[in-house]
Amino acid sequence: MTTADKVLSILQLFSIEQPEWTVEAVSAELNISASSAYQYVRSLVTAGLLVANNSGRYIVGPAVIELDRLMRRYDPLIHEAQEPLRQIVAPYDGNAIGLLCRIYRLRVMCVDQYVLRAPSFAISYERGRPMPLARGAASKSILAHLNPRQLRNFYDSNPTEVSEAGLGDTWQDFKAAVRSLRKSNVVATAGELDAGLMGISAPVFDASNNVLGSIGLVVSDHLFNGDEPFFNATKQAVLAAGRDITIALQSR
Repeated sequence: MTTADKVLSILQLFSIEQPEWTVEAVSAELNISASSAYQYVRSLVTAGLLVANNSGRYIVGPAVIELDRLMRRYDPLIHEAQEPLRQIVAPYDGNAIGLLCRIYRLRVMCVDQYVLRAPSFAISYERGRPMPLARGAASKSILAHLNPRQLRNFYDSNPTEVSEAGLGDTWQDFKAAVRSLRKSNVVATAGELDAGLMGISAPVFDASNNVLGSIGLVVSDHLFNGDEPFFNATKQAVLAAGRDITIALQSR
C-alpha cells in the first residue's frame, strides 16, 4: 500500500458501529506503527476530514459535509435523477419513498431520496448507509448487471451472504440466480430488509454501459392489494425512469 492508501484506509475504519477511534486503535487495527498512525491522523485532521475530541478520540470532520454538498450539487447521477424521482413518486400521494442508489465497494449506498411528504414508515436504505448487495430491490437490480469479474469477487468474498439471501449455495447456482434477475429488467422484493415494505427498482448505466446504480420506490406491501395492472404500471414507470437517466448520462 502507498502512503496515500494507508491514510485513506483510516477513513474507512469509521462506521456507525464504531464512529470514534484513537491513534492507538488505528495503529493496532491497520498494523502500522504508532508514529505512522499519528502522522496519518494528523494529516486527516489538517484536511478537516477528522476532528479530535478532548478524550483523544477522533471522529469524522466537517470537510466531509463540504464534499457531500459538492456531490449533491454536481454529481451527474444525482442531477439527472431529480425529475425521474419526482415522477415515479408523484402517483402515490405520499405513500412512497423514491430511492437513488449507487454501487459502492461491492455494497450499495443510497445517494438521494425523494418524498412528497414523510410517509408512515421508515426504511433501511438511509442516505449514506452502506447496504448489502444481495438483499432488497435497489441492491439486486444492481447485482443483476455486474460484470463477471465483479460477480466473482462478490461471491468469493460473501458466500454466506449469498446463501442466506436465497441466491444459491454454489457459484453456479449464484450465476443462475443473477441471470434470472437480469431477465426481469425490474426487480421487486417484499420484506427482504423491512417487514411490510416492498421495493421496486431498475438499473441505471453509465456512458460505458456499466451498471452505475439503481432508481426505484419503497412502498407498503399492501399498496397494490392484488391489483396486477397497477403493479405492472408501477414497474414500467420505474423501468422508464432508469432508462431516462441512462440516456441522459450517456448523452453527456
